[in-house]
Amino acid sequence: MAFVPLHNHSDYSLLDGASQLPAMVKRAEELGIPALALTDHGVMYGAIELLKLCKGTSVKPIIGNEMYVINGSLDDPNPPKKERRYHLVVLAKNAVGYRNLVKLTSISHLRGMRGRGIFSRACIDKPTLEQYSEGLIVATACLGGEISQAILRGRPDVARDVARWYQGVFGGDFYLEIQDHGSPEDRIVNVEMVRISRELGIPIVATNDAHYLTSNDAEAHDALLCILTGKLVTDEKRLRYTGTEYIKGEQEMLGLFADHLEPEVVAEAVTNTALVAEKVEDYDILGRYQMPRFPIPEGHTPVSYLREVSEQGLRARLQLPEDAAFTPEYGERLTFELQVMEQMGFPTYFLVVWDYIRFARENGIPVGPGRGSAAGSLVAYALGITNIDPVTNGLLFERFLNPERKSMPDIDTDFCIERRGEVIDYVTRRYGEEKVAQIITFNRMTSKAVLKDVARVLDIPYGDADRLAKLIPVVRGKPAKLKEMIGEESPAPEFREKYQNDPQVKRWVDMAMRIEGTNKTFGVHAAGVVIAADPLDEVVPLQRNNDGQVITQYFMEDVESMGLLKMDFLGLKNLTMIDKTIDLVEQSTGQKVDPDALPLDDPGTYGLLARGDLEGIFQLESSGMRQIVRDLKPSSLEDISSILALYRPGPLDAGLIPKFINRKHGREAIDFAHVKLEPILQETYGIMVYQEQIMRIAQDLAGYSLGEADLLRRAMGKKKKSEMEKHQSIFVKGATERGVDPKIAESLFEQMVLFAEYCFNKSHSTAYGAVTYQTAYLKAHYPVAYMAALLTVNAGTTDKVQRYISNCNAMGIEVMPPDVNASGIDFTPVGDRILFGLSAVRNLGDGAIRALLEARSSDGPFRSLADLCDRIPGTTLNRRSLESLIHCGALDALEPKANRAQLMADLDLIVDWASSRARDRASGQGNLFDLLGGGGGDAEAAAAAGGDLSTAPKAAPVPDYPPTEKLRLEKELVGFYLSDHPLKQLTRPVQLLSPVGLGSLEEQADKARVSVVGMVSGLRPVTTRKGDRMAVLQLEDLSGSCEAVVFPKTYARLADFLMVDARLLIWASVDRRDEQVQLIVDDCRVIDELKVLLVELEGSEASDIAVQHKLRECLNQHRTDKDEAGVRVPVVAMVRHHGQTRFVRLGHQFCVRDSEAALSSLTAQAFRARLSSPLVAA
Repeated sequence: MAFVPLHNHSDYSLLDGASQLPAMVKRAEELGIPALALTDHGVMYGAIELLKLCKGTSVKPIIGNEMYVINGSLDDPNPPKKERRYHLVVLAKNAVGYRNLVKLTSISHLRGMRGRGIFSRACIDKPTLEQYSEGLIVATACLGGEISQAILRGRPDVARDVARWYQGVFGGDFYLEIQDHGSPEDRIVNVEMVRISRELGIPIVATNDAHYLTSNDAEAHDALLCILTGKLVTDEKRLRYTGTEYIKGEQEMLGLFADHLEPEVVAEAVTNTALVAEKVEDYDILGRYQMPRFPIPEGHTPVSYLREVSEQGLRARLQLPEDAAFTPEYGERLTFELQVMEQMGFPTYFLVVWDYIRFARENGIPVGPGRGSAAGSLVAYALGITNIDPVTNGLLFERFLNPERKSMPDIDTDFCIERRGEVIDYVTRRYGEEKVAQIITFNRMTSKAVLKDVARVLDIPYGDADRLAKLIPVVRGKPAKLKEMIGEESPAPEFREKYQNDPQVKRWVDMAMRIEGTNKTFGVHAAGVVIAADPLDEVVPLQRNNDGQVITQYFMEDVESMGLLKMDFLGLKNLTMIDKTIDLVEQSTGQKVDPDALPLDDPGTYGLLARGDLEGIFQLESSGMRQIVRDLKPSSLEDISSILALYRPGPLDAGLIPKFINRKHGREAIDFAHVKLEPILQETYGIMVYQEQIMRIAQDLAGYSLGEADLLRRAMGKKKKSEMEKHQSIFVKGATERGVDPKIAESLFEQMVLFAEYCFNKSHSTAYGAVTYQTAYLKAHYPVAYMAALLTVNAGTTDKVQRYISNCNAMGIEVMPPDVNASGIDFTPVGDRILFGLSAVRNLGDGAIRALLEARSSDGPFRSLADLCDRIPGTTLNRRSLESLIHCGALDALEPKANRAQLMADLDLIVDWASSRARDRASGQGNLFDLLGGGGGDAEAAAAAGGDLSTAPKAAPVPDYPPTEKLRLEKELVGFYLSDHPLKQLTRPVQLLSPVGLGSLEEQADKARVSVVGMVSGLRPVTTRKGDRMAVLQLEDLSGSCEAVVFPKTYARLADFLMVDARLLIWASVDRRDEQVQLIVDDCRVIDELKVLLVELEGSEASDIAVQHKLRECLNQHRTDKDEAGVRVPVVAMVRHHGQTRFVRLGHQFCVRDSEAALSSLTAQAFRARLSSPLVAA
């Protein structure tokens, strides 16, 4: 009888298992192993994945957990510091055992956590183990088990007592494990285990505590342990394994134990493993839908209640009276959809979704118009789940819920990012805390990460690791795999070369490759929530995340495989922004804008899109999209939806976007292979853009039902040859029967197969197109409110704020410093200006902001610094907060000429004066300053208005701070230059010398040479492994910011120019790595000292080749040498033509090193030339 491994760890024993489950099951098949147990450390992460992987194989899955057992109580508030935690292998024998194992695992995590950091363990106590013992098989585990430990401590009596306890609880389902990893301790324990087995009649099983697949993986697993413990492979004192902890076959297991146990004992222990596997029954936990219990009103079933609320909702949508009948296109479709939902068993699902979306809408929480294929459902539209009418938009229900494809519906919902938590809280209250949880995710080790981690444990210098890792390209967020990097078609030949030629690199990469893709840590899914009918800890193992939230131990796909209801509650920042814009518009105009009732033919909106003013427009603000939208000039929601569907890798690579644009503007003919295609493809100018179009073609031309057409769409997407051949003959036959030429039908089918790879879900594209339109409409009609909301929502991202401020400037909207009398918490629109919000000011807490706003609201604006300090207690608004308000300009309106230095000089005197008045008020006495200030009616009137401020002290007059100091303090306290910008006065010359702004670097090609004018806002010196010095600069200009790298040779020449706050003209090349853009600096000049060489040319001269050649020859004599830096002088041609002067910047290769010498040469050649500073008008 074949050996069955009952004690195995996968990579779900995070960083203590190198076996990935697919490879583990494959290895079991190779070894002829009939069953495989999964017993990760304290968790059940991989249980469902194991069940799914074993389906259709010869391997029976056994779900288990190597648990930690304590002899104390889980409820002990002060457990002993050195409390022993014993290993115990626990296997589920059947469905009851599975539920009990889930319960025990959940209890161990939610109530039994002991220890900290990497030494924390989820523990269970014996009374709890006994309570949930039914259906479980247990074994004594490794040397860390309680019986093994008693034997090793020389306490055979204790070992027997423990064995008797387990035997009493589990009877014939308790086993003693013997293991042979070559240690003397194994031999001592094994011999005594056999004695106990004979004495007490407890069966023995032979196991191998497997942590990796084969002996070849021992070194890679050792590296994993070092990553876990933060050690080097070469460290002497660290956790090590013996190198024998891999999955072994029957013969190898029978060959162990020979030096200390009889062969028949070993044979019996191996045979018993198969007997254990035979005890295990099918768990029957996959695929049965487990809907939560939705409270249905009396007299209703879920089906009848769903019908009632759907009909009510649709009448409201269509503005029909209660007794009016639906038109056939709505009535028949509603009836059909409700029948399908009933037939598939999903009415409760829709009621659950309807209920929480209704809660959100009733509580003013913004909800998206729809997401994914759900927008194709009329029931979803009627219930308010989506806001897109599927009938008028031509969306298909079968794309969402296909009666011919049984699968759980998937309705993901976008909520305002700031209030999403309220919806999750509502669902938790509605169904019970024990039935709702968020969902775990696992962070796998990608090629880049694993390469760096393995380098660290091998003690390879960081610089070398970083350089090699940077050679790995990242495509659409995913780094290339290491196997691909060393293959013949490697995307980086340099990487492959190093691997082949350097033995150290080969060992390093080989080791990394063996653990690439293993799980490293867990996290929480950004949106996923599971809602169950029964307490979750009976169905799914639970644990806490690092913030104490309860989460499932199964990831998203496994939760769905169990038939549990999984919902995605997504936070969409743009919904928050739309909501804030609407609030700001209402506050300033009293007008309430309904984003779902905007006119869809608004010229202002389409004009904004055509201009390419797309900063802050949902899904359109990337550099690539900006040019496409400008060229397209959308004129309908369909155009917007189409371009969202086409702006993806497949259609981009296939060149569909230029074709779409040309056809829209009549530059390319639109032809239809058959007249029946025209109504289907007309909206997309004859191009297949949507999956729904493929379904319609199959229906209208070949007679498919929409359900069958959806299966065809899926088959085309998967490109299974056998499926495709079957569908092709059905399609061609159906089309021919309906009068389509067979050749056209064949050709059309091939086109459909090609386009199916690119085609997108129209329901999703239309729903998101609606959000795009809403943002564009609001920006076009309420630009100040929209930009204020945009800045508020992105306030935490400095780069974006800078970019949006630059966009405001271009729109003629001034962004001003905070104002204590006008600013709100967030960015505040005031007329055609936007003020920074008070929350942007550092050192100003929420309490101080609330107090400021309340005082301003109740007693009017602050008249002076004294008034401010008098009205708000010093305990709420302290001196540090006041300093910040002064330095950022928030109190400029309270002082003539906005003299901030004067306000600072007055501050100490006024703070003392205000606190003295506050103390006297508290004690009921008059203040000495006030008494000396005189009495009478005027004083009483002043007191009634908030106190007599005439007694407030004033310091001697002082001059204001220099502009540079003002700007420095603004940047320090708000993160931005507010009243001015060090580069603002350079705007005209900057446009000439630096046509590329840092905010638009993403539009530049890799390796493109650029010149930029920027300010050094940060400088990080770096020392290379060779001891050379280099630097990483943080540059900023009026449009954005970026990183710039100065390598050692360049740094040696430029170090004197590189300092924080320096304004530089930089020559550099664009470097794209990991989808991020940075600059590699070649040369720079301090802009303040820079002279530009101006050459005057008439239009006729500028176009004369002989003059051009003479100018080139002249300038080439004065070129900068390759090794020279910091001396370049740019050359600009002033071309006069028809009374106009145009400035043309010559390329970097024409910069000169000695401007005076170059000027002399030009003059000698009869050129009109002069030197001019770009800081003054040329």
